[in-house]
Amino acid sequence: MTGAMRLAMMLMLLVISGASSASDIYSLPPLSNVSSYNLALATSLNNTYDDANATHGKIWMEFKGTNIDWVQISKQVELPLIHASARLLSMEPSVDNVTDAAADPSLLFAWGARADPLPAKDWEGSDEGAGDDCVEYHNSSSVSRHALVLFSFGNVSQIVNTTSNVVAVPENVLAAMENTTGNDTLNVKLNATFDFLYTVDDRRPSFESGCSHHLMNFTSSITVVDERNWTVEGNRTLFFVRAPVLGEQWFRNNRFDVVVLSNHRLFSGSISANQNQTQVFILRVFNISDGPYGTKRIISFPSGMDASGMVQHLALNTPTPLDKMNATYAYAYELNYSYEGIGWNMLNITVSSFSGRNYSYSEDVLSRALTHSGGIPEPGVSSNESALRDSVAIGSNQLFAVSLSLGLVGILVAFLLAKKLVNRN
Repeated sequence: MTGAMRLAMMLMLLVISGASSASDIYSLPPLSNVSSYNLALATSLNNTYDDANATHGKIWMEFKGTNIDWVQISKQVELPLIHASARLLSMEPSVDNVTDAAADPSLLFAWGARADPLPAKDWEGSDEGAGDDCVEYHNSSSVSRHALVLFSFGNVSQIVNTTSNVVAVPENVLAAMENTTGNDTLNVKLNATFDFLYTVDDRRPSFESGCSHHLMNFTSSITVVDERNWTVEGNRTLFFVRAPVLGEQWFRNNRFDVVVLSNHRLFSGSISANQNQTQVFILRVFNISDGPYGTKRIISFPSGMDASGMVQHLALNTPTPLDKMNATYAYAYELNYSYEGIGWNMLNITVSSFSGRNYSYSEDVLSRALTHSGGIPEPGVSSNESALRDSVAIGSNQLFAVSLSLGLVGILVAFLLAKKLVNRN
């Protein structure tokens, strides 16, 4: 595929990158759109109960009254009336379950509870005996909640106590995440506690007539646990020119080959010569898919385009002492580019990360033609060309000296061979 075709396909992708359907392909990761959408759901997710993912509990109650002989009676019961669920959903922003340490990510989770009403009946009664002939009624029920969220990265951990279902990653954990290789893991543990309060009208016989009202409060709790991991990427990139190493090369083999070490994934790259984009590499494109509880998530997949000039390697690289931070990089990319022309060219490479950041590197490269016999240019090159590499002129005296030297060497070799043959005889 030619550079022009690559550029045309990239432009086509850019045209559709603003679409919103789940089936659309995006050339750039739609981080802002998806994060804004998911965080706008936070209020509704703050009371989302999922029976398929629920923990069920019981609440202890004691009902009191008097029997027909005015003797006090009581009944203790544990009723399965309380239910709660909690689930970690996403780290905003993220792509492919991978978040960026420099993006100040926030955790989003859904939680909710259900409190079944107390069935209306004479709870002091049983199959073995009568109660007090006063039916107990459900008056009201409520639930309060709080969560302990444990963030762990490497040797750094911190617990956040919250009543919100959107929690920012703590500053000290973020600081540790900035030193990621690009393939490290952030672990999140959610411990959500739901406190239920039931108010029941424990009706009891009245000395006058009928039943009197007695409001009673009963409490119970449910704890729900969930855990997830997210891969963490950073924002460091190093560029190394493989060819030409010294910034100068023969114009018939013009190369601009660069190795990019990164602690984050790259999805595309481009090369420009003298501020004109000449080659585009597209490794992956993006799609928005449906997540749980109405959330959206970004997934990437191979672009299907010819990106043979850009290759990704997953390996831990520590370019000491070239990197003053002595950092380790999980990703290495090779970009290979060839071009034509003699003279100076300002070559620029730009790469784009999954987190939506661009990184660039520029190099001024001189392409020379060769000369011989003290200045005669090689075939096809004008003698007026300024980017010529001078050759050494060889005169007759030099040629005689070279011939003489070769003659002496020849005589010496012949003498040694003759001596060796004499010794053998």
